[in-house]
Amino acid sequence: EEITYHSVERARELGIETVYQERALGEQQALWRNIFMGREMTTGLGFLQVKKAKKETEKILKEVIGFTAAGLTPDSVVKGLSGGEKQGVAIARALHFEAELIILDEPTMALSLSETKKVLNFVKGIKEQGRSCIFITHNIYHVYPAADRFVVLDRGRTVGEFEKKDVSLEELVNKLYLVARTGEIS
Repeated sequence: EEITYHSVERARELGIETVYQERALGEQQALWRNIFMGREMTTGLGFLQVKKAKKETEKILKEVIGFTAAGLTPDSVVKGLSGGEKQGVAIARALHFEAELIILDEPTMALSLSETKKVLNFVKGIKEQGRSCIFITHNIYHVYPAADRFVVLDRGRTVGEFEKKDVSLEELVNKLYLVARTGEIS
């Protein structure tokens, strides 16, 4: 289906969620507020259902993200989390609202190796749930293990598309190097 009208609401109607590089989290807010930001659980009269939101957040922390640390609760403040954990919260928010397609914009940018591994495990979880993911990155080494297909862009222009079964990591790196030098893939 070609989409001509673009808005966050329209994307959500279509089952599309985006996790931005900056994560779009309220650093000073509790986890439960971040999970339901913009989609608060309310009564028919518009009152927040705080207990229900916290209970649902607890379930999300354990089942969706796999956070089992005793010190991590729905009331934990986001600023106390590591970079990978923050990405996990942003990804969990998208998964909780049943997105069929999750767009990850540079999800491993500025993360340590161990934090990157956490994020890549979250991506694996998206795939295991039968959902689709577009992983936008400059680091092919991060995305190659998780991807089925690669679309190579150069200055906003598609210069190549590959199925993983048809291209090794080394071949893909060589193609990317060629694009960087010449602007063309072959």
